[in-house]
Amino acid sequence: MTFAYNSDQQQFRLLARGIVEWLTQGVHLGQTRNSFAVHVDDVFAPDSRWDTERDCTPGDFDCAGGDGEGTTPIRMTADDAAYAARWQREHGFTMDMVYNAGSGEEWKTEHGGTDALADRLLADKAQYRWVNHTYTHPFLGCVQDTSSVPWSCAKNADGSTKYMSRAEIAAQIRDNHNWAVSKGLPVDRAELVTGEHSGLKTLPQQPNDNPNLSGALADTGVKWIASDNSREPGQRAIGNALTVPRHPMNVYYNVGTAAEMADEYNWIYTSRADGGSGVCEDNPTSTCLDEPLDTTTGYAEHIVPQEARTALGHALAGDPRPHYAHQSNLAEDRLLYPVMEKVLADHRALFADDTPLENPRHSAIGTEVQRRAAWQTALANGRVTAYRIGTTVTVTAPSGTQIPLTAPEGTKKQLLLGTSAFGTPYAGARSAWATPAALQSALTLKLPS
Repeated sequence: MTFAYNSDQQQFRLLARGIVEWLTQGVHLGQTRNSFAVHVDDVFAPDSRWDTERDCTPGDFDCAGGDGEGTTPIRMTADDAAYAARWQREHGFTMDMVYNAGSGEEWKTEHGGTDALADRLLADKAQYRWVNHTYTHPFLGCVQDTSSVPWSCAKNADGSTKYMSRAEIAAQIRDNHNWAVSKGLPVDRAELVTGEHSGLKTLPQQPNDNPNLSGALADTGVKWIASDNSREPGQRAIGNALTVPRHPMNVYYNVGTAAEMADEYNWIYTSRADGGSGVCEDNPTSTCLDEPLDTTTGYAEHIVPQEARTALGHALAGDPRPHYAHQSNLAEDRLLYPVMEKVLADHRALFADDTPLENPRHSAIGTEVQRRAAWQTALANGRVTAYRIGTTVTVTAPSGTQIPLTAPEGTKKQLLLGTSAFGTPYAGARSAWATPAALQSALTLKLPS
């Protein structure tokens, strides 16, 4: 290369695919698909609101004097739901609605027995993907002792950690799934997002998973459980289930307006001298703002482009992990849409129509991460061979290992008798995760002459 670059720069990520295709004449191990998925947590539930005067969220146990009074919870309306469905159709993009049915039922009971939001979302249910978020969003890890700040795990009489039981966790998962089935939602039992990713280890208070979690997942058929990528970027097993790391977005759960968003952002990302919390000064991986954002314009002018660039950077790096925000971000000022719109628009401006931004669901992302890990293990252990002679490509790997391959249009997969089309089209080539055909020990491709 005759220019300076690093792997995080957008210009290199744009050029990298073409460099590899040129170098290999379009025939190489691996495949890269740009993808972008957005989970919207807490659907049907209200979210607490940031207090711009006290710089905390009333109702939270660590908010001084925070009994929740004086704040109005943030919850989508029927108009917000209608807008969400219309926005999806106009932009060709599907959101994952991560729902708490029990919280919605509680809201309905407290507000006269009707819920126009639920009615609108259910009427449009086929337009979304739906993911179980537990029935009422409880903390599924240790029992929290909130008598001090920060909270700690409550203890049993023998000094051991007190955890939510297997039966209670399973009931939260099962009740939410059964409600969805009764309403005809297109939900997959194998997918789960727990509230606050609870049940999984939560440092520093809970250094281990709730030991009752894996059994509850097995009891309810869960195979893919969300984790927080900022804490655990690697996939790992929870019993028979695997984690699906999700990228948190800097579009906060406790804000409904752009002014609230900019105010909380200022609190986190400005120095103590500038009136902020100073967290950015104490954290070596964080950077403080030069000066506080204007709460009127800061969200649109600073936060939106920054968050869109981060999310697009994940897509251009071939990172399939989903991003997550909250239902509050589809309400009031509808803060999430400008970020998503910029990601979609910027991708369209950078790539041809044959390189679309894919939009996989929770389980598909988990499967992709799982396949990559198995492939990297096979490579690291020296158990992969791959070579090309003329127009024939041959690859061997451990039995059952999915092999990622990219090849030119017109490539065929060699079968015991005859051939079949290889892969699916993307970015002017064909690519796929593939295994040897029946009765064959190697994956063999026939390139176009």
